[in-house]
Amino acid sequence: MNGHLRHTAHPATVDDEQGLLVLPDVPDDAPEVLREGIARRRITATTGRCRCGAVLVMPNRAQRRQAARRGGTFTTVRVEHEDGCPATNDVLEPALRAWKATR
Repeated sequence: MNGHLRHTAHPATVDDEQGLLVLPDVPDDAPEVLREGIARRRITATTGRCRCGAVLVMPNRAQRRQAARRGGTFTTVRVEHEDGCPATNDVLEPALRAWKATR
């Protein structure tokens, strides 16, 4: 998910390594489904769990070190939200497109 959302960086520590979580801000003027989906993604990124039951899966230390050796500067995580969760791409992407079209 991208677009014209503002993002905020938050300090984070994983396995004694310092980093930043760059998370989208929840726009006050967005429709409820978009606000809820973004909020759930932020909660999942910071707590590791979504209300739908999805769990954030971090690459293990060896995978992160391998990425760093290849020059990687960020880590991609995996989260598989339940069908119908507002944080899924299937819900967020059309909601974001519709909201942007009205701005």
